[in-house]
Amino acid sequence: MVFHFSVFFWSVVFFLGLQGVILNPITLTWSWYLFAIIPLLVVAFLAANRLTGKYADAYLPGLLAVSSPILLSFVDHPTEQQIFVFLCSGMFYFALLGIYRLRYAPNDKTAQAILSTAAMAALFFFFSGIYGFYLNFSFPLWGMMLIFFLGTALTSYETFIGVERENKRRVKIYSVLLGLMMGELVWIMSFWPFGSLTTGAIALIFYFMAWDIAFDTFRKTLSLRRAVIRMFLFSLLIILLLVSSPWRILV
Repeated sequence: MVFHFSVFFWSVVFFLGLQGVILNPITLTWSWYLFAIIPLLVVAFLAANRLTGKYADAYLPGLLAVSSPILLSFVDHPTEQQIFVFLCSGMFYFALLGIYRLRYAPNDKTAQAILSTAAMAALFFFFSGIYGFYLNFSFPLWGMMLIFFLGTALTSYETFIGVERENKRRVKIYSVLLGLMMGELVWIMSFWPFGSLTTGAIALIFYFMAWDIAFDTFRKTLSLRRAVIRMFLFSLLIILLLVSSPWRILV
């Protein structure tokens, strides 16, 4: 079942919250970000608790609640803002649907796929938004590295725990390793002459390549040939992004 009324209801509330963010003048200040993020976080926690009975399940919807206003603050055109709000609300719906279905049917592969898709979208918003925040504010590099580590590790744990429930220690180790990888990667990318969206897309591709290998390892379906082919294809995609994106070279 793809449609669930309670999930839809909370997604509409999230949508209206983002509309409220748009209606107020966007000012790139700490107070504006707190005003935009805190109500959406409350919605995420309430929705997760009502759907699964656990506030801990609010992590992925909460990640969307944090990253959506940050990325939205860098969108100027009203039409593009509305498109972005619809996309965020759709991903919020799938995130809630995924955690709800996995809560009551842990072996539901469709729910796992839905949750993984929502996680990748949330991470793209997260990577792009946090990097854009770093570019536009006097935010320390070590702080961005720490945020990337925490966001990546927790998201990885959320997606891995559904396929490896018997060995949680292994899930934690893999999640921490992916978090460390992305923390180091964003340090390297901070020297690149690219904007937040390009950096976020490249970061997501690198993350997905590593995540996919770990996910197949947990499912015991890892194939060296398939992994090499995927890495080759995604490397071509990264090259395409690099050559087609504007370079901001400072002299």
